[in-house]
Amino acid sequence: MRPLLHIKDLVTDFLFPKSRKVLELEALSPETLLKTLPRAERLTDKNIIALFDYSHPLVKEIVWELKYGGNAKIADKLGGILYDLIRHEFNEKIILIPIPISDKRRFERGWNQSELLAQAVKSRDSEKMFKYLPRQLAKLRHTESQTKTGSRSERLRNLTDSMKVLNPASVSGASIIVLDDVITTGSTFAEARRALRAAGAKKILCIAVAH
Repeated sequence: MRPLLHIKDLVTDFLFPKSRKVLELEALSPETLLKTLPRAERLTDKNIIALFDYSHPLVKEIVWELKYGGNAKIADKLGGILYDLIRHEFNEKIILIPIPISDKRRFERGWNQSELLAQAVKSRDSEKMFKYLPRQLAKLRHTESQTKTGSRSERLRNLTDSMKVLNPASVSGASIIVLDDVITTGSTFAEARRALRAAGAKKILCIAVAH
């Protein structure tokens, strides 16, 4: 973890002490997470990968602390796991793109949890394998949370044409990794892939922490 990030965490922890449960989550090593958390079922779409089973209580707690707590320590542990997975899947230069959130959502939370994951992956990139483009895939309009919409068709309509690559030349012909925290129906990833394909991306692999 970066020194400045470590100092920031120390100050934040002093001013806003964390609960015992959060401290227990932060104490888990990446190796422990891999050994104890149940893996997600393999998805039918071979271009989407999820690490852990979201129905497991501990997986859900970890994801919620990342999403709603903006926990950089948990993001760092998950980033290490994601980095190893990506290095296993790819042996070429990759563009790393987090799923975007709307300006309204960013204002409400103060962070994008997918960016926290992507930053943690990029921080391990000593081989300069990744080109990180955090704001190139943009959310053009605010949409309701996917958990608040019903069927998959509703979720697809909710997200349709909500994302755009701001500079298509930046991804044209490239291999892309798209990162998110949770996949439910796959609608968010579907919209991200639509936008990236429209911009000329060659290969797109979507990876989520949980499903």
